[in-house]
Amino acid sequence: MTTLPTSTASVTAEWLTTTLRSSGAITAATSVATVEAQNMGAGIGFMGEVGRLAVTYSGGDGPALIICKIPTQDPMIRGMLGPARVFEREARFYLEIAPQLSVVPQAYSVSAEYDTDNYVLLLQDLGHLRVGDQSVGVNAQDAMNALKTVARLHAEFWESPRLDAFDWMPPINGEGMKIGAGIYEQSLPGFLQVFSHAVDADMVPLMEQFGSNVHQLLDRFAAMPNTIVHFDYRLDNLFFGDGDDVFMIDFQTSSKGGGAYDVAYLMSQSLPIDVRKEHEAALLKGYHDELVAHGVTTYPFAQFLEDYRVGVLYSWIIPVFAVGTLDSSSERAMALWTEVIKRAQSAMRDHHVTDLLK
Repeated sequence: MTTLPTSTASVTAEWLTTTLRSSGAITAATSVATVEAQNMGAGIGFMGEVGRLAVTYSGGDGPALIICKIPTQDPMIRGMLGPARVFEREARFYLEIAPQLSVVPQAYSVSAEYDTDNYVLLLQDLGHLRVGDQSVGVNAQDAMNALKTVARLHAEFWESPRLDAFDWMPPINGEGMKIGAGIYEQSLPGFLQVFSHAVDADMVPLMEQFGSNVHQLLDRFAAMPNTIVHFDYRLDNLFFGDGDDVFMIDFQTSSKGGGAYDVAYLMSQSLPIDVRKEHEAALLKGYHDELVAHGVTTYPFAQFLEDYRVGVLYSWIIPVFAVGTLDSSSERAMALWTEVIKRAQSAMRDHHVTDLLK
């Protein structure tokens, strides 16, 4: 049994005091006086709970607002995700990698029990920034800023020997990552039923062949120049500042592999179709130019474009996964995924990805 809080509401002033002191976020003379869990709307997600803590102190100062992230307690979901080690992955990311980056929120504390696959992340609140909204999409300038930001992440670890030190982060084609093939096959019939209004008939054969291609597509990403891949690089995980600053969250599926996946996933499912079609060439060039500017000089643009096509195809796995946890009574959820499906089909059609299937 875990000794950590299992919900945002169960975080006490005593536990928070001890945790923030041990991490150095507050001094030994400072205590948490009060802690109040604030409702963040749709705070319960597939993989866990994200809430905001409003905190007051005595004897000193500390962060007044803290984002608290705790894994799901649903035994079925935890059992399904266990082989992928997603909770350990994010905890270790914030402990070992995030301190090297300026594009992620500060971690005030990471409390983890790897043997029970539990953690509590206490993170900097980015509520003062503009959060992305995948249902609305993004304009070309925000998209360029997001792509340049992820390019800097990729360049930082591009073919770096430091990747070997992160032995807890799986290769993108590791066994834990390949659980997606089975989940996709199980989800596809229900997906085609729920989203029959959005699925184009000519795309159904591709969707039916996709499941048997999951492994070979992941192997292709593994064969690309390796870096740290966010693997969930979409608008709802991005925060935009006043200038060109972009911050990213959610690293439960971060992996070692080809960074082109992050680019393709953002482009094919977060950009409105008209924005992608009009600006795609310039945006892809902007990403590649940023790689080069940060020292990546052995990755030709033509190779990146081919890798990008593989990413556009593999990204299709995400909408089909979504139906497994979708609340079909939610108008926003249905509208979001209907739009994502249309965007993804358009991108797959434009990039003629069928010839990438075995």
